[in-house]
Amino acid sequence: MLEVKSLERSYEEVKALKGVSFKVENGIIFGLLGPNGAGKTTTFKIVSTLLNPDNGEVFWEGKNIFENKKWWKKKMGYVPQELAIYNELTGLENCILMAELYGLSGSDAKKKSVYLLERIGLKDKVNHKVKTYSGGMKRRLNLIMGLIHNPEVILLDEPTAGIDVQTKVKIYDFIKDLVKEGKTILYTTHMLKEAEELFDIVGIIDNGVLKAIGSVDKLIEEYAPSVLLELRLKNMEKHIDFLSSLGEFNGETGFLKLNVPSQSDIAGIIEKLNSKGIIIENMVIKGASLETVFLNLTGRELRD
Repeated sequence: MLEVKSLERSYEEVKALKGVSFKVENGIIFGLLGPNGAGKTTTFKIVSTLLNPDNGEVFWEGKNIFENKKWWKKKMGYVPQELAIYNELTGLENCILMAELYGLSGSDAKKKSVYLLERIGLKDKVNHKVKTYSGGMKRRLNLIMGLIHNPEVILLDEPTAGIDVQTKVKIYDFIKDLVKEGKTILYTTHMLKEAEELFDIVGIIDNGVLKAIGSVDKLIEEYAPSVLLELRLKNMEKHIDFLSSLGEFNGETGFLKLNVPSQSDIAGIIEKLNSKGIIIENMVIKGASLETVFLNLTGRELRD
């Protein structure tokens, strides 16, 4: 089990992490989901020991990773969001270099590198220089370089950022296979669909605080309403206060978003609007989803 306890980290005046704690059982995919700048990468850099926390501890199988860094680096593989590859080398040369850094011998390093390159779909590109690779190919190469030493725990920091759908599917399948082999995966993303597709357990982080943790179904049950109702209204100018009391109302566009306990309550909302002469131009009903959970916990405002 990986156990993260009360991590705190500041960058000058900005407190990036404010006591983040969670546990990850072996052999699952645990995902940190959050907006850009929420604290996901900082958490991963600490767990990988690239950063030291101001406060807090991290344990793997009961051992403090900061007191056993050399041991932990053999157990853990880290795939950063930024590509950590050499464009003037071939894909095979990149992998062999990384394998040798982890202590694999020349023949073993090549054998393992060729195996992983073929497995990730780069068989025809092993001897091509990386500068000729597409963005998706580079992402796949970056991924396997982080696990060339066969780690037990793999940290993936937004490994599908900026790539095409086909490459995403290939990477998803590869990651699922790793879990079947007993690997423990920690994964960061800000993409809700990715979280729903992959994660066994989701942690939602925002402004350096872990807001909630659990399976997707559990989070929906606890934090999402049964129904999200979105309405576009006319003839509502005299009823701004009333509409604002119902939910999230934009007087300029005439859009009203509100949470209702169940679909059976929608008729009552429509009756209230009709009684005031408010016209419903369009209505969209959305069931409970991870998107609703995410917005309820992190807010709806865009943040840089």
